[in-house]
Amino acid sequence: DTFKQLMGFLLLATVVFLFTTISAAYFVPTLTLLIGLWFACWWIGRTPITAGPGATLTAWIGGTAVAAVVGLFAFTLLLYESKMPWRPFSPEAVAKARAEGKTVMVDFTADWCLTCKTNLKLAIDTQKVRKLVDDNDVVPLLADWTDESPMIKKALNELGYNSIPVLAVWPADPKQEAIILADLLS
Repeated sequence: DTFKQLMGFLLLATVVFLFTTISAAYFVPTLTLLIGLWFACWWIGRTPITAGPGATLTAWIGGTAVAAVVGLFAFTLLLYESKMPWRPFSPEAVAKARAEGKTVMVDFTADWCLTCKTNLKLAIDTQKVRKLVDDNDVVPLLADWTDESPMIKKALNELGYNSIPVLAVWPADPKQEAIILADLLS
């Protein structure tokens, strides 16, 4: 039993080593998949060796299904890459675009924000919105608050918000106020 446990630690060390070889964008999806595989192995391993074929088959089907669903979730939603032509956010970029008479759309987001990721995939980075952005010469800016930038925090506070997700759209007319959409978008 001790040998088995020591080999488990060796396998964990191998996982840590392998994480050094993958791109940072794959860290969270890969870790999520590994947790799904761990759960599947746990489920299958809980089935006694003396269990009948029905119980064994149920455990294997259930474990495999869980691992597949978690893997699908990990590498579709968590690894999603936007097709929107985002530019980095700065107050100067907003002011410059508005001075040029352009509408500006700013997505205040962070890598750790699941609601932000959901908004991006299901409501913001859609073909319909991308077409509207292209047709109307909208400037899309991405305010990535992953590192809790003081500049982005100040911009959020100026809009009357203290947290994300927030989608702000400044009309081309500099006299008009920003249109604010917060929380889960549809």
